[in-house]
Amino acid sequence: MTNRGKRPSADGAVADKKSDNQRVADLEKRLSEAEQSLRNSSSKLRMALEVGKLGSWERDLATDEMIAGATCRATLGLPPGEPLTYARLQQILHPGDVERINQAMAFALATKTDFNVEHRVIRPDGRIGRVLVRGAAIYENDKPVRLVGVTQDVTEREKAREEMNLAQRRQEFLLTLNDQLRSLDDPNAIMEATARSLGHFLKVDCAGYGEVDETRGVILVEREWSKGAISNEGRAYRLYEFLPTMLAELKQGQPIFVEDVKSDPRTRDPKVQEAYSTLNARTALTVPLLKNQKLTALLYLHSAEPRVWTNDEMSLVEDVAERTWTAVEKARAEIGLRETEARFRIIAESLPALVWILTPDFELTYTNERWVRYSGLPAQEALGHSWMSAIHPEDIARIMEDSKEVRRNESTYTTEARYRSADGEYRWHMIQAAPLHDTLGEFKGWVGTSVDIHDLKETEKALRISEERLSLAQSAAGIGVFDWDIPSGKVTWTPEQERLFGLDPGTFRGDTLGWEEKVHPDDLARTYKLINDAFARHDRELNLSYRMRRPDGTIRVIDTIALLFYDADGNPLRLVGTNLDITRFKQAEERQHLLIRELHHRVKNTLATVQAIVGSTARTASSIDEFYQGFVGRIVSLARTHNLLTEDLWQKAALEDLIRTELGPYEDESRNRITIEGPFVELPSEAAVPVGMAIHELTTNAAKHGALSAFGGQVDVKWEIKPGGDRPILSFSWTEQGGPRVSAPSQQGFGSRLLQRVLTTQLQADVAMDFRADGLLFKMTMPIPGEPPPFNPDQ
Repeated sequence: MTNRGKRPSADGAVADKKSDNQRVADLEKRLSEAEQSLRNSSSKLRMALEVGKLGSWERDLATDEMIAGATCRATLGLPPGEPLTYARLQQILHPGDVERINQAMAFALATKTDFNVEHRVIRPDGRIGRVLVRGAAIYENDKPVRLVGVTQDVTEREKAREEMNLAQRRQEFLLTLNDQLRSLDDPNAIMEATARSLGHFLKVDCAGYGEVDETRGVILVEREWSKGAISNEGRAYRLYEFLPTMLAELKQGQPIFVEDVKSDPRTRDPKVQEAYSTLNARTALTVPLLKNQKLTALLYLHSAEPRVWTNDEMSLVEDVAERTWTAVEKARAEIGLRETEARFRIIAESLPALVWILTPDFELTYTNERWVRYSGLPAQEALGHSWMSAIHPEDIARIMEDSKEVRRNESTYTTEARYRSADGEYRWHMIQAAPLHDTLGEFKGWVGTSVDIHDLKETEKALRISEERLSLAQSAAGIGVFDWDIPSGKVTWTPEQERLFGLDPGTFRGDTLGWEEKVHPDDLARTYKLINDAFARHDRELNLSYRMRRPDGTIRVIDTIALLFYDADGNPLRLVGTNLDITRFKQAEERQHLLIRELHHRVKNTLATVQAIVGSTARTASSIDEFYQGFVGRIVSLARTHNLLTEDLWQKAALEDLIRTELGPYEDESRNRITIEGPFVELPSEAAVPVGMAIHELTTNAAKHGALSAFGGQVDVKWEIKPGGDRPILSFSWTEQGGPRVSAPSQQGFGSRLLQRVLTTQLQADVAMDFRADGLLFKMTMPIPGEPPPFNPDQ
């Protein structure tokens, strides 16, 4: 029990005092421990805040005074010493987020819950940051007196998130653009789609893709997109109007951007301002495309309001520009390829030839319809290796052997081969193949044609035969063909022409000098005059002759027949003709002239001879009958001699033939009355006639009065040829024996006069007659007359 109301004793007072001290000590101890615990807790809190990059703050709701930690101040952009009030905080908050922040605070107070809000702040340096605020209210007597909480700077996180979102949007944009461009095959449509898509994505007023003409300093825009318009076609911009150095800078490969035309020092020139004003542009971005160090195209953007162009935006535009160029070039290449393929097929089907494509393994992958018709194979079977069986076995073996080197060198190939047609006939074709490579340069086989040349080869064969015949005919006739190109001075000779002039085929020098060297010097000026006169008269034909000296020194006479050609102004162009060696014709003509003169001379001599025969026969004849017999015999002898001469065209007669013609009728069966002995010798006509008549007179005298008039009489005729001074000497003897006794005549008859006078006068012969008792001995020595000199073209 406790006694209440009693005063304590002294010992009790002391005890109570001691108890109070103990309680104070305990309180101090607990307070110390609490402070230490508070310090530990504060330290942990501070560490937690620092680790979480959180800033602490408090707001007294009664005074609106605020306490903020250093981290919080840094998040808000406040310097360490600047006081913070709620009014100052209101200035830092982004106006667009104030209402939302107040609503979050009001809701937390009304529901006595924590608040959690993210908002923007405008820092004193103008930068915008993002802050996450978390906190709660402290209540006294169920009334909120303070707000405490923490802040976290989430600017970088949000920036990273925005960049990621933007990157994702850009990636989606590029993927969508790729799909869009892939579906288009018109280069202009590709340019327009690029400009429209990029303009919408980057929220600009105008976008365009154009190709650069460096020489004119102009960008040619086939399609341009503008906000509110579908497209603008066919524009051209002079680059120097927007920036004097724009072309030079773009050629360096760097983008050019103007954030604000009004404030950019590069665009202060009024003319430049006017150029941008015409486009209603305050900002612009231009991205160049360089290919092979050459400025090829531009992708440009501009808007009516100033704009800061980020590196990401410029990189995106560069990427789009590259994709656009690739798509445009691909579309153009595909259009070109389609056009090329279309033209190829049109040409392939219209050509009078087999057109084909082979792989390196000789597999036929394409052929025109002509091969299907020619081979007779169904269209599905006409490809592959079917072509090999259609070529003649001898030719396919040669082609496959040739193909080894052709394939190794990836080279062209030309040959001829026989193709079997659908009806089994082999026809010659000219094969021409060219190597086929893809865009990367890889060898893909050959493309080629096979042209039917069968008829041509048959024609060539016939032509060769015809040319051979013509060549033989020209060679046999001595005809050469020439072609003189007058303006160039070039002269073409056929092989026959070269042989005609004594040259080996192919050795003629091919100009007029080569011809002049062959012409006789005395005829060259005259020949040129005839040619030039014909040109001056504009003659269409020319005929002339001249002498030509062959390499062996012989002189030949050439007859030329040529056609002359002129240009529209009458100037000579060509002279084409033939040359004929007429030397033998000239010789024949000269001989003919000589023969005519000789005939004239012979006729006169013959008439004179007949006249002399008539007179002499009449003087020695004792009756008409004797005259007739003597005259006819002598005329017949003269005729026989003429017959012998005419057999050799009145040139020569053999001495033996003259003798046998006269003595032949008097030979007996035993052939021992007449002896004829001597070498072969021919007498020219001027000697044959008098010698023949002399033999006739000797024969007639022997038959009437001499050895041939009696049985057993003999006549020996001998001659020999002895060398003389200028001419050989004929030594002739006539010996009779076994006939009647001979005595010298009392008077000289025709025969004696002929033998003495004619032979002596005409032939310069030495004549001796010995009337021996046992028979006549006649001797004659005479130079054999020479032949007339041959025709000399050089005279």
